[in-house]
Amino acid sequence: MNKPCLTIILSIFCVLSIEAQDNDFETISQIGLKVVDITTSNNEEPTCDFIDSPEGCMGSTSTNATKVPCRIKIIESGNTIYDSGDYEKNVSGATIKINGNTSAYYAVGLNYPYKIKLQKKADLLSRNDNRYEDKDWRLIKDALSLNTIIGLKLSEWMQFSWTPQYIPCNVFINGDYRGCYLLVESVKRNSDCRINVNKNTGYIIERDPYWWNENKYFTSNYFEPNKGYRWTWKYPDEEDVTVEEEAYITQYLNETEQSITTGTYEQFINITSFARWVLAHDILGSFDSGGTNLYISKYDNTNESLLEMPCIWDFDSSYRMTPGTFSRIHTANYDFYFNHLFNSDNKSFTKEYKKLWNELKPTLLSKMIDFIDNYISSPEGIAINTSRIHHFKRWDYGITTIDIADDAIEAKNWFNTHLELLDNNINNINERTAIKHIIYNNTYYKSIYSLSGQRIGNLKKNIYIINGKKYLAK
Repeated sequence: MNKPCLTIILSIFCVLSIEAQDNDFETISQIGLKVVDITTSNNEEPTCDFIDSPEGCMGSTSTNATKVPCRIKIIESGNTIYDSGDYEKNVSGATIKINGNTSAYYAVGLNYPYKIKLQKKADLLSRNDNRYEDKDWRLIKDALSLNTIIGLKLSEWMQFSWTPQYIPCNVFINGDYRGCYLLVESVKRNSDCRINVNKNTGYIIERDPYWWNENKYFTSNYFEPNKGYRWTWKYPDEEDVTVEEEAYITQYLNETEQSITTGTYEQFINITSFARWVLAHDILGSFDSGGTNLYISKYDNTNESLLEMPCIWDFDSSYRMTPGTFSRIHTANYDFYFNHLFNSDNKSFTKEYKKLWNELKPTLLSKMIDFIDNYISSPEGIAINTSRIHHFKRWDYGITTIDIADDAIEAKNWFNTHLELLDNNINNINERTAIKHIIYNNTYYKSIYSLSGQRIGNLKKNIYIINGKKYLAK
């Protein structure tokens, strides 16, 4: 019996055996994933407000998130393997707050993404190495989907400077089951195990479509004077940034943007890291062209260090492009530099992009399929599959297909078609003319109906029937 069939049989067994059970702590603890058990002070619930973007900006997001003191335990096979202790500022415990933009804005019930701030550093992933200890961690809502797991594995294969590490887990807050999450590292400076920049003179910034909701941002405006690209701070922390630091990185970005128009960009950017980033999203078929977490690092404030794209992060919109076509960020000149780089008279960037692809492609499809098959039949994959049943029951998503094997088949079929066609398109890029347009899957967006049968023009927060299947727009 092959592994996917075994997974399906086990999943059917799980559905039959737990159908009548509640999402109680004892039942969830026996699934096989770690349990993150959070108890807040006075059972206070983290809250926030939700806002739409101002005129001329994009996105919807959360704001005014409350930081709630809490105690965090991590349980594995009935044993507590981590306990933060009760909250005491700078001593023990933690705070938890709702975090995220569209993922929080369109959350179902209390199924929010969260940010955890420990009062004492620890490695919540239990790797027995104090280098990994940190105060900042994230609970993101991507454990039920293969998108993020595949995306992070691709990041490892492509040798990004940093690939966030994670564990899938089931989460309780004040005894209430909140669903299946990924407990993951945050974007942070750490020379040993996160993003390596100089502690005193290094930078980590984000090209942030939600800049309008941050306390501090700055603008590089060579491409669009008086409008420009907006950036927010990851390192230094926004409250620690000096006037001199902001002036330096702003000037460097403006000079970088000018160099792209003059074809001298190799003096300012690590072209391999930039080409690697866009190629990863082309491989994943990312539809998102604005909120894909465009992080930029610079090791220090000397001319010897170049701008680098150290990591990929956001995978919600994977597999959304028509197979064979490039990700939307490819040609979105209003969002980032890639359109300008591909169309520069200096074709070094395009050549590096094609070189990276041709080095990766011989084994990529087989590695991708093997990884997916092995993952869904692994103990972790089977445990996630069981968790999906509890998660969907808790939040009443109205999803008709629960088994992770169905997602695996869809992903494998998509990659099987996409990578072959993508190879043709990449190698047909004319190094003198670059890429002019992209195509996304129109049928995915046009055949959208509400449960009452009404045709819908744009996705909003709701449950829809798309090509005969129920989906949650979130």
